[in-house]
Amino acid sequence: MRITYIEHSGFAVEWEQCIWIFDYYRGEIPSWDKKKPLVVFSSHAHPDHFEPGIFDMFSEFEEVHYILSSDIRKKVEKLNLVEGLNHRIAYMKPEEKLYLTVGDTEELEIWTLDSTDCGVSFMVSYQGKNIFHAGDLNCWVWDEDSKAERNDMIARYQREIHKLIHVPVSCAFLPLDHRLGDNYDMGVRYFMEHVEVSHVFPMHLWGRYSTVTKFRDSLENEKEREKLVSVLYPGQQWEYE
Repeated sequence: MRITYIEHSGFAVEWEQCIWIFDYYRGEIPSWDKKKPLVVFSSHAHPDHFEPGIFDMFSEFEEVHYILSSDIRKKVEKLNLVEGLNHRIAYMKPEEKLYLTVGDTEELEIWTLDSTDCGVSFMVSYQGKNIFHAGDLNCWVWDEDSKAERNDMIARYQREIHKLIHVPVSCAFLPLDHRLGDNYDMGVRYFMEHVEVSHVFPMHLWGRYSTVTKFRDSLENEKEREKLVSVLYPGQQWEYE
């Protein structure tokens, strides 16, 4: 499994038999074998998570599937896509499950959670591994929020994360947004404390990669620091068994 950081919340996961892309909106795409099946995920319609150009970008691939949050449907309907492309698109709402066959026999199990902002987050199970992309599921507590707004956000976030407590996660892509001020790490910290996860990839960084170092330095437990992947520049890659 090779993971490539594209930009912002965009990551690619390359397997021997297929390739996945999550939340692409800009950045350089690796040079891949166009014969490999490609699965493109978009968690919601915000322009930093969904780029309409994805339907043209990957046209050279022999097999492409698009797994999109249901809130993107209206945007897609305005694109007047070429005939035959719509049947490659599946729209998903929160708390839905989809089994997707890629190639001749490879099967992905895709499960969606709700978001605390917009759209969905994706849990994808494949070859005994669970890969989680949060989209905009995060503990979005802003300094100007009232106590009621703060408590509601925390409760909503924790309710979703508790659905993963008994799910061993191989890789999790989670927002770590400096714009939240002192609350920037509430979401990822809670996730790491309550979910069995091997590798945590910070995202939604807005190019502020020092946020990753700041968070790593704040972790007192050495095992927690080892789980945190140092995402430092677009195009960075990692390989795991």
